[in-house]
Amino acid sequence: VAETAQRVVVMYAGQQVETGPLPEIFDAPRHPYTQALLAALPERNYDHARLKAIPGIVPGQHDRPHGCLLSPRCEFATERCRREQPALAGPAGRQVRCHFPLDAVGRPTKGWRPETRKAVAERECRTN
Repeated sequence: VAETAQRVVVMYAGQQVETGPLPEIFDAPRHPYTQALLAALPERNYDHARLKAIPGIVPGQHDRPHGCLLSPRCEFATERCRREQPALAGPAGRQVRCHFPLDAVGRPTKGWRPETRKAVAERECRTN
């Protein structure tokens, strides 16, 4: 892709999650899925550590979660992510489908707060 494309569209579960110029997406991904995909590339494994996997599986057509399709697998997911489907937003040249797009150093922006251990435990009890 890097040798032939000028623009990239990243898809997750059949849905666009990020789109933009190739250098911008490869250098500073704004969606957690794009960040995880790039982290799994062997050529980006500078310290030769075990490649990072994304836990879980991609949802099928008939078992889609409420809210963001990545929320069950996303390390940054909050209750809002599990409840509300984010829109593809941003300037026309660079759009991302995320309530908390990543900043230049790969951390969520715009008011993201990590969930407490209690909230995570309560959610896991409800789903098990």
